[in-house]
Amino acid sequence: MANVFWYCEKWQPGGIQRVQVNLLPYFDPKEIQFDLAFSEDDTALFDDKIRAAGARKLLTLNKRCHGPGRRTLTNIFALRKIMREGHYDAAHFNACHGVEMIYLFWAWMYRVPVRIVHARNNNIGAGGKSRPVKVLAHQICKRLFGWTATVRLANSELSAAWLFRKSGIEKNRVRVLKNGIDAKAFAFDPVGREQTRKALGLENAFVVGHVGHFSYQKNHEFLLSVFAEIARREPKARLLLIGEGDGKAAVREQAQKLNVSDKVFFYGATENVPPLLWAMDAFVFPSRFEGCGNALLEAQAAGLPCFASKGVIPQDVAVTPLVRWLALSDYPAQWAEAILANRGKTPRLAHDAEIIQAGFDLAAMANSLKRIYLGASRAEI
Repeated sequence: MANVFWYCEKWQPGGIQRVQVNLLPYFDPKEIQFDLAFSEDDTALFDDKIRAAGARKLLTLNKRCHGPGRRTLTNIFALRKIMREGHYDAAHFNACHGVEMIYLFWAWMYRVPVRIVHARNNNIGAGGKSRPVKVLAHQICKRLFGWTATVRLANSELSAAWLFRKSGIEKNRVRVLKNGIDAKAFAFDPVGREQTRKALGLENAFVVGHVGHFSYQKNHEFLLSVFAEIARREPKARLLLIGEGDGKAAVREQAQKLNVSDKVFFYGATENVPPLLWAMDAFVFPSRFEGCGNALLEAQAAGLPCFASKGVIPQDVAVTPLVRWLALSDYPAQWAEAILANRGKTPRLAHDAEIIQAGFDLAAMANSLKRIYLGASRAEI
């Protein structure tokens, strides 16, 4: 049996975590045993699936450390103890920035044979005055600790360029492993659409939707401004927001300032996303950056017209004609006009086959990871 250490800095109802949990049933627990480790545990949403797969959750820090520097330093020593005692066959580190590559050093130090660093985003997930310092730390750490990896993965070319050195990419030392989704589960269901809209009291509404963590990256501030413009033109417009996060309170406050709070539905985090996508009429995804953009893939599988930020999301995620790219430099009114102009022009059909054919498939992703965890040679990978 292979013991695999799988690390994600924060455990929350986000895209990285959801992909991992959805992958677990594809592995035989008699063949591969997982320890899922993180410094902060912010959700129990996936606990039942984790237990069912025979995996464990390991919290590296017993209490929150305020400030990224202090948290990183404390976490370095916490991870050292786990890595020393775990006797792992593979260590898989999901990294959104170079600082997280520091932790890979302990896998090298304690002779873990398969050491994976997996680029999962293409920018720093924070704004504010500390951003320049974090970007500098990212650039330094990815150069200092990148050599400790035996396998370098990225969920897109944008993520690869962000986390790995150009020389490594040019020499094919980095492999793009596409994120997998259960596309068939999201395939449009007209009966499910009507049932969900009725349950939410949205039978006659024009439902604009979004799925994502309330964070700087997802750009809810711009999304609310776009919806306010839509609501000015269409009184029956409603905004359905799926997700949780530290930025949720600020979004509620903005909705009040824009006088649309009675038209915005904060649904929260859920494992049952497909019916909510079926209930929507348009999917708006104005992220500041994305490593992949799983939510955009899921929305396409659900047959939704999608409006996404141009140039900051991998273009290969647009595997159907449903995606329209719009610049974040455009005014919210321009986004609103494009969304309303498309209303009723796109027939709702299932597009799961296109998603699978494009390679964004959970089974294919799991098969690739299994070979890596069990020690396939670099040439085979």
